[in-house]
Amino acid sequence: MNQRNNELVDPDPFLLAAVCLQGAAVILQLIQISQAKTLPSSSVGAVQNRISMLTPLEEALDKFDAAIEKAERTIRRSSEAPTKEFYEASFRISVGVLNFSSKNVQEYHNAVADTTAKLSAITRWIGHMIGQDPDLAAKLGEDINKVVSDSSERLNTLMGTGEPIELVLTEAKLVRDTCRDAIKKHLDSASNT
Repeated sequence: MNQRNNELVDPDPFLLAAVCLQGAAVILQLIQISQAKTLPSSSVGAVQNRISMLTPLEEALDKFDAAIEKAERTIRRSSEAPTKEFYEASFRISVGVLNFSSKNVQEYHNAVADTTAKLSAITRWIGHMIGQDPDLAAKLGEDINKVVSDSSERLNTLMGTGEPIELVLTEAKLVRDTCRDAIKKHLDSASNT
């Protein structure tokens, strides 16, 4: 075995946490929509097709969560000290280090890229909903706000103070779970009408 294969490389643990934070930010914009003084009217077609808008958003959230879990498994499998190197690492760019082999660095970056790709579907569906059915976006935002009204502030604080990544992941997951619950509520009411 040559010496290069034994060397450890240190990718930034911030990368995955930043994607999780971005997912929360995309969802939290629904709260902003719900608090807007005026909203454009939802089209009749959009109102009639709410199930076809909510179902893919729910699926996108599920795929995003699965990608995050896969990336975390990669970290736990690749690191000798995942709690210290990832979960307790400061939520700051280029401060934390994951001591991975070259192969594991590639797996980590592939997992982050996959998670980012899954996030793009959530971003598209939320953007589509805001544009086509702002009333539904506002209703989801109201439901989300009832549970995570301070999440934006908490996430901004966590970023500003460089708190442990685990706190960012926990808050971002709470936002995703709350959004998923709001979607299920609206899907249930839409299928009962």
